[in-house]
Amino acid sequence: MRKVANWALAIAFVIFLIDWSVIGIKLLDNDYNITAEAYIGLACFIVIIAGVLIRSFTDRCPHCGKIMLIKGAYCSHCGKKID
Repeated sequence: MRKVANWALAIAFVIFLIDWSVIGIKLLDNDYNITAEAYIGLACFIVIIAGVLIRSFTDRCPHCGKIMLIKGAYCSHCGKKID
């Protein structure tokens, strides 16, 4: 799940930057019809926020800091007991 969130975050960020570039170019050309681009930017922004939240709240081992693959009493990476 975390890899999917990382890829979604990266792709959404790139699309967001491209979208805002298109909006800027349209506004500089005095074309104020940017509704579709604004909706694309909003969708990308929501995906970015969700990706950041998923990255922030994933379970990590308090000893080694690696992501816990399974819920258990011991870390699958370092073998120390999880309190």
